[in-house]
Amino acid sequence: MPAVDRPWRDTWPRPARPGDGNAWLTGSCWLYCRRAGVPVLWVGSVTTPGAKGDVYACGTCLAELDHIVRLQAHGRDEAGALPCGHRRIERRGGKAYCAGCKRQVYL
Repeated sequence: MPAVDRPWRDTWPRPARPGDGNAWLTGSCWLYCRRAGVPVLWVGSVTTPGAKGDVYACGTCLAELDHIVRLQAHGRDEAGALPCGHRRIERRGGKAYCAGCKRQVYL
């Protein structure tokens, strides 16, 4: 089934995990678990008032972060930031549109 025909939760790519072809290193997870000596992936940089650093996360913490972001996005949809939640997508002229409110959706 094409991504445009699936619910928004199904169209997002899966979060990164070891063995997926990304540049995983062995190191310390900077996110939730803070474990050392585990496969981690660089996810971005952070700037604090005193320093800058690179943030690395393990697969489990990346999955948790992905889950939190999806819930937040879904919450915005439900709260009315997106009037109908764009639950059903349809194709017209090579572009994706919400079947409910008819607005163009960028996938």
